Amino acid sequence: MLKVGTKGRIISGDEQIRYVMIQDDRNNSGGYLILKGLDPDFKDGYDDWVEEDKLEAYFEESGWLIEWMEGN
Repeated sequence: MLKVGTKGRIISGDEQIRYVMIQDDRNNSGGYLILKGLDPDFKDGYDDWVEEDKLEAYFEESGWLIEWMEGN
């Protein structure tokens, strides 16, 4: 299950051993920002943008298994 606004660690799939967080940007851009970084603070990272109706497909295509970090 995807968790918007919660940091996660990618433990398998493309970009393994990176961190990810979904930010809801629908009010500004109509979609979501997918933050990705080498550390959980995303200091050394980048983002992707996806349309609202493409969010699930983006994560399915990545093949990621994500360990969500509750409380972040």
